[in-house]
Amino acid sequence: MTYKTRFQYLLDKARDIAQASGALNPQLPPLFFFTDPKRTPHPEDIAIHLPAGCGVIYRHFGEAHALQRARLLRKIAEDNGLTLLIGEDDAMAHEVEAHGVHLRQASQGRACDLRVKHPHLKLTVACHDMDSLRRLDGDSALDAVFISPIFASHSPSAANVTPLGAKGVRDWTALTGRPVYGLGGITYDNIASLHDSGLSGIGAIDAFHL
Repeated sequence: MTYKTRFQYLLDKARDIAQASGALNPQLPPLFFFTDPKRTPHPEDIAIHLPAGCGVIYRHFGEAHALQRARLLRKIAEDNGLTLLIGEDDAMAHEVEAHGVHLRQASQGRACDLRVKHPHLKLTVACHDMDSLRRLDGDSALDAVFISPIFASHSPSAANVTPLGAKGVRDWTALTGRPVYGLGGITYDNIASLHDSGLSGIGAIDAFHL
């Protein structure tokens, strides 16, 4: 199976999940590739294989040559019909003309200011507990929320956090009317189990390993 075939399957499943839930988000793709400097040190090698209609969230965590890599990812996105969001760094997003910014949970309070400062950017945020999700319910600045971890994950943010599981996701999506995406431990083998979850889409890291 080629990378494009595998990634197309993930995109099709993510879209099916959103459509089955009546939660397809018109503002953002149903499938996002999350980069990680350690697990995906060369995200451009993955992004080039993504089918049109996918998204990339570039999280550089201060890595060397981050701006150059962001520019390369922006070029790949432009050439291949992808949506590019930059993790945390709105200045970088503005400089490379990315489509938006993704915030970690600790930065949720930045959303309103970023909406005012960059009204054209798409804004998403990570959410790891129900109280944080409830607090976001009146925040119209956000285009989507990523809840995690859905399944057991290698991400540091998922350490000591009990995975929601396919059944637990529905409890979270029922808490808010905004688009909710799932993240954490989602792979080619388990994505189909989220079919009746209420999710608007999927984010993943390991599912895209080459």
